Amino acid sequence: MSEKSKQKKGTQTVLWWVAWITLTILSFFAAHAIWTPLIARHFGSIRETKTAAIWVAAVFGTWMVFLVPLIVFMYHKVDKAYEDARNRRERAEKQFRSLNIEKEKRLLPEILSRKLAGVPETIEGGHLVSLTLKNGKHYAYAFIAHRHELLGLYDEKEFNFTGSDIQDIELVDMSKPPTFFAASWLRLDGVTL
Repeated sequence: MSEKSKQKKGTQTVLWWVAWITLTILSFFAAHAIWTPLIARHFGSIRETKTAAIWVAAVFGTWMVFLVPLIVFMYHKVDKAYEDARNRRERAEKQFRSLNIEKEKRLLPEILSRKLAGVPETIEGGHLVSLTLKNGKHYAYAFIAHRHELLGLYDEKEFNFTGSDIQDIELVDMSKPPTFFAASWLRLDGVTL
């Protein structure tokens, strides 16, 4: 959603609330305008205790009747706003970041590819591993596709090495799998949702 459409939606939400509050207040005055002359004509001045009680019951009772559709309508508006916010949050959590890194820069050295041969895949098409670079830097979670292509890094913002910089790989212990969030994955082949 663009910034302009977000502002427009925010403005609409504020206008709906202002309209709802205005209608709530006007409905009270409408009930007042309907019942005050009728009660005064049939029961006398509303300054008397008995007539005042009738007036309060009639005006506030009618006001509540007017408010029910307003409350139901605003409940649906608020419920939809929460549902839209939840959907936006879920979409953001499902989306991963992506960089378009040339495949040649993401290929593992042949010796490391052979290390994955015969090892069961973590998920179909790939292995979840930890990487150690020649400079000693460690990456806890990386996804290797088809035993030779570095396809993703977890909890990283950038890719500043090449496959030839990788010194060693270790399979991640999946007996107690970590909790991953899609939004924290950095995909390296340029593919997006």
